[in-house]
Amino acid sequence: MTTQAKPHGFITRGIHWASGALIGYGYLKGLESAEQLNDPAVLQFEVLYALAIAALFAVRSMWTRYLGGTTRLPEDAPRWEHWASRLVHTGLYASVFGVVLSGLGIAAAHSYAALSGLMGMMEALHEGTLVVLPVLLVLHIVGALWHKLVRGDGVLESMTGRLSGLIRLRRRTIL
Repeated sequence: MTTQAKPHGFITRGIHWASGALIGYGYLKGLESAEQLNDPAVLQFEVLYALAIAALFAVRSMWTRYLGGTTRLPEDAPRWEHWASRLVHTGLYASVFGVVLSGLGIAAAHSYAALSGLMGMMEALHEGTLVVLPVLLVLHIVGALWHKLVRGDGVLESMTGRLSGLIRLRRRTIL
């Protein structure tokens, strides 16, 4: 019998899903080019949006590290699952902070001529992290589905809470 994961608390789940919503919104709204930053209202919105994501992820990082706990993988989960989970979560945080910091760098370089030499480097970092982040998000979702469908250990349910009853996926017994 597989050990079941303990559920995350309400605050941890709220921070998790708010993070996902902000990231999703960022991909949906996006900017077509840095030239749009010529509009002061767009520039101000982008900076405030980046700061909101940075603040949420800073709080999230502190909360999970010191109060809410990090992983919900059962202790008897294979070592490779613990390793993969740490790798994907670290990559997610690094990618989000890479997107935010490079976005703020682009805004600063766009606003201050003295920093314009940084624009190319910031744009390259921004574009690179915007490509890596969805790959890591897919791996994160695949991992959650792995725990639901193959392991049946409650890891997915630890983050979905009462919504788990709405998830009609069933674990298959593999012979």
